[in-house]
Amino acid sequence: MKKIIGLFLIGMVMVACNDTGVNSSGALGFTTIKLENGKFTDKRDGNKYAVVEIGRNLWMAENLRYADSSKTKNLKGNVWCYENKADSCSKYGALYSWTAAMDYESKYNSTMKYSSVYHQKGICPDGWHIPSWSEWNELHTALQNQSVNDVVGADMKSVKGWQQEELATKAMNRFGFNVLPAGRRNSENGEFMSTGKYAFFWADDEIDEATSVGFTLRYDRDNFEKGTYYKDHGMSVRCVIANSDVKVEGDIDSSYLDEIPFDYGELEIGGAKYKTIKIGNQNWMAENMNFKTDDSWCYNDDSERCEKYGRLYSFEQAKTVCPEGWHLPTSTDVNVLVNSVMHYASSLRSREGWTDKGGKGWNLWGFNALPAGGRESGDYFDSAVSAYMWVDGLQVMWVPYYSEEVKLQSKGTGSAFPVRCVEN
Repeated sequence: MKKIIGLFLIGMVMVACNDTGVNSSGALGFTTIKLENGKFTDKRDGNKYAVVEIGRNLWMAENLRYADSSKTKNLKGNVWCYENKADSCSKYGALYSWTAAMDYESKYNSTMKYSSVYHQKGICPDGWHIPSWSEWNELHTALQNQSVNDVVGADMKSVKGWQQEELATKAMNRFGFNVLPAGRRNSENGEFMSTGKYAFFWADDEIDEATSVGFTLRYDRDNFEKGTYYKDHGMSVRCVIANSDVKVEGDIDSSYLDEIPFDYGELEIGGAKYKTIKIGNQNWMAENMNFKTDDSWCYNDDSERCEKYGRLYSFEQAKTVCPEGWHLPTSTDVNVLVNSVMHYASSLRSREGWTDKGGKGWNLWGFNALPAGGRESGDYFDSAVSAYMWVDGLQVMWVPYYSEEVKLQSKGTGSAFPVRCVEN
């Protein structure tokens, strides 16, 4: 059984140390990160931050807003709000010079620091640290492994706030990283680059006396790109923790999944309209068919179940109900779909309707596989625990609640299951 690549955290138990190897009480040991209502609270100023798990790390899903130069002297004169407006810091987070982000003296804006400390805490809260180039790269790799058609940048961007450019994919925030287009403060003239178009983030790695590593997203590209930036630019900060290095109490908020703006199409069958969704190079129905025919049933003979989960069709009927230009999926179609989503069944399962025994649906691609169950020899079974769909050749595509594996199963002619068509 495959496991999803650390995209979500549900009741995880982990341990960690900060950059000095001591916990917040000063004793040698580990730091506990507490989440309340899915958010971490920075005790220094009370700011709350959403958190997301991607790859092997936990990341803040919001830009850091800490800016107290009375407590942190190295921030003085090195932290800004976009266009010097305080409400911009509330919306986008603060913009920091590299030395401010690292909590170094300003002289290191033009001098090498040569720090050898692993996991630089910088201005992050206790237990968190400024990400290194390798951690940013690991984030990119984890997202690339999950992003259909390699649109990592679009999957990282916040749903709202980005200027749309024709050649760029629409911002999706598919994995909850929620990159805001916070812009940048340029060092040479103190002017600000446009919000709505750009996001820039610091890494802890120096290049030379005057430059350090950073990463950017642009409104007109789908890429997440590494770059070299002057240390006295003002750029955003995201803090990170290695999963293996921290004990977490509480659950991550996954409500952002309900806000993914899927580009649904529409298909009319028998006077009813159904959502369709493109995944990779395929176009699938994103709902189970509810077209009444002979040899089709509602689960437990309950018509309300048909409205939500669609009808259960005999195989002979299933072969006849797809409209012109569409067909009952083949095993090849199923394999293409599963390969497109990197074999993660949870990314196909609907967000609701599944048993609480442990299975969760994330519906990352809008496929919305429903746990509609099936019917055999007049008996109904597997409601809330399995999504079935007929596949040509007297088989079903089976998506169980407990596994990341999507399976093909042979079935008998006395069976009845949901139908989804795929475009020719």
